[in-house]
Amino acid sequence: MKSSISGFPEFLPNEQIAFNRVIDTIRAHFESFGFVPMDTSAVERVSTLLAKGNDNEIYGIYRLADEGSKKDLGLRFDLTVPFARYVTENFGQLVFPHRRYQISPVWRGERPQYGRYRQFYQCDIDIVGDGDLSIEHDAEVVSLISEVLHSLNVPSFHTKLNNRKILFGFIKTLAPADKVVEIIKLVDKIEKVSVGEFDEAIKKFIAAKDDITKFRTFLDAEKRGDNFKVLHWLKSLNFNEEYNSGVDELTNVLQVLKKLGIEDQSVKVSTKLARGLTYYTGIVFETVCDDDLSNIGSISGGGRYDNLAAMLSDKAFPGVGGTIGISRLIPRLMEKGLLKTDRQSPASVLVTVQNREFIGSYMEISNKLRKIGVKTETYLQDKNLGAQLSYASRKGYNFAIIANEAELLESKAIIRNLKTKDQKTIRTEYIGKEIFELLK
Repeated sequence: MKSSISGFPEFLPNEQIAFNRVIDTIRAHFESFGFVPMDTSAVERVSTLLAKGNDNEIYGIYRLADEGSKKDLGLRFDLTVPFARYVTENFGQLVFPHRRYQISPVWRGERPQYGRYRQFYQCDIDIVGDGDLSIEHDAEVVSLISEVLHSLNVPSFHTKLNNRKILFGFIKTLAPADKVVEIIKLVDKIEKVSVGEFDEAIKKFIAAKDDITKFRTFLDAEKRGDNFKVLHWLKSLNFNEEYNSGVDELTNVLQVLKKLGIEDQSVKVSTKLARGLTYYTGIVFETVCDDDLSNIGSISGGGRYDNLAAMLSDKAFPGVGGTIGISRLIPRLMEKGLLKTDRQSPASVLVTVQNREFIGSYMEISNKLRKIGVKTETYLQDKNLGAQLSYASRKGYNFAIIANEAELLESKAIIRNLKTKDQKTIRTEYIGKEIFELLK
């Protein structure tokens, strides 16, 4: 992957083919769970984007803006806010719970760095209810993302799980309610700063040294052992109604995940997981790689949002969603050889041309193959057979069709396996069936 303009990556053909193959795999998994495809406009009103985002992330679109407006329109910087706007505008035509997926580019006006871009793809699923949405949907989203990552051969990963109600309820025992959101944002950055830096920052909100120690002990809950032990300890604290509700929801989700085949070692309760975005209200999760890919950060994340659409409408649309960071993940899978990039074409067959007077016959053979679903290219340049076969090998084709004038007149052609160099002559009327069988 390369980038001629900082933060705007481009793939070479073999990389783009691999990227598209991943997208097709993800799409198939999403649709197997009943999620429907959708897309939203790349451009939104800045007022809509600011329902969640922050102004310095937004690319303004001045030329499209109304006359006299400096920053009325902007490129979407995620897929969730446009989706919320879409639901509020179309709720009368949607069936709830509404399940959608979207795989599209987004743009952010931030400083690019390794693994972070100004233009990148997000791969989202969301389930939105009309008035209510059961907690089991949260577990389903987490399990589906885990299933997708396994199908992409991500070697080793685990999902951190928490509930914002637990954090909100606990923090309110230590600090004023109007400071909770600011403290949550500090918690979200806890693994990026030193212990001293965190303690210094938290002093602005929690003055007592004992309370800061209590806070740190709470955030290190995962050190108490497996999920069962952590949940047992959290439940024993019994701080307040909001806190207890979060513990109950977290327990419920873990129980459903177990029934869905997600093993305990694949999911870890982490009280320091905050997900800094302000619209999350309940379950939050984040998936990180282990071992060789551990340094790329989170590769998926999401959670429950019970009032995101309320920023745009008076009607309540509770939802839960998740995203897979494919623009961050796919290049690393390529680097590690976990995602094959050996194909320079999506086609499997090259029909060579030895006699250009019969070019219509060669193209007819190609059409026969395409009609039965075999992706095929006809070589239309005036080159000798050796050059054509070399071209086929470089592009990673599996088979070449070879026929001279005499063979065409007898309705015959040679199928050559470009990997093994084996070949056989067959009548052109049967060539489609033969190729189809060989590609199975």
